Amino acid sequence: MPSLRKHPLVALGFAGALLFGTAACGSSDSGSDGAKGSDGGSGEEATVWKVCSDMPYEPFEFEGEGPRGLKYTGFDIELLDAIAEDQGTTLDITDSDFDTIFASVNAGTCDIVASAVTITPERKENSLFSEPYFDADQSLLVPTDSDVTSLDDLAGKTIGVQTGTTGETYANENKPDGATVQAFPDASALFAALQADTIQAVLQDLPVNSDRATKDDKVTVVETFKTGEQYGFVVAKDNKDLQTKLDAGLKAVTDDGTKDDIYESYFPNAGN
Repeated sequence: MPSLRKHPLVALGFAGALLFGTAACGSSDSGSDGAKGSDGGSGEEATVWKVCSDMPYEPFEFEGEGPRGLKYTGFDIELLDAIAEDQGTTLDITDSDFDTIFASVNAGTCDIVASAVTITPERKENSLFSEPYFDADQSLLVPTDSDVTSLDDLAGKTIGVQTGTTGETYANENKPDGATVQAFPDASALFAALQADTIQAVLQDLPVNSDRATKDDKVTVVETFKTGEQYGFVVAKDNKDLQTKLDAGLKAVTDDGTKDDIYESYFPNAGN
């Protein structure tokens, strides 16, 4: 495996266990030119893996100078590209809405979903997952000057979540009496609503909220919820061959230290 390619350093400081081991607006932009094939269950050898990912969901996927000429980058993108390189293929990335992303992979629009997807029993009923590559919890983000210090303080207030995510599920199952849960299509809309005081808190994946708080001193993470969630790459239910390739590539880049290098570059203060 070649050494780690240069990419933007995304600093993230937060406490809590983040180990290698859900979620994350819709355009048809492609992250790679000259796609010549797909591994979408046709039985033909792929030269390109078509990837659906919901942008932006920093630090996991967002627009920027990525590896091997990609116009998207982030932890998920860099890790998947390293896996693809190990397997002798490249990536063609399309920005896709998260609430339709699973249907896209099962319909063959893309071969792989790489979008900080939490592995759940419900999702495993309809799709195949790679081995887990990241451990993540849920968290609560509020304005720095807010009097909210926990989920219980949001009675009578509005909690923002992203549509179709495990954060939405957690909020609906654990909100205090009198609280309202409002869903948004992507993380950007969530943060904009928080800034406008349309919502009083954002409940979503800890790495994403922590990344936002690191970059914006007007918001802070006040509570973390240990959920035991793990991320995996997603393929169609009948595409076991691609699942096998993903797992083989993931093992290879883990064993040779490439995954550790990528992780450290995005989460230098994670304490792993």
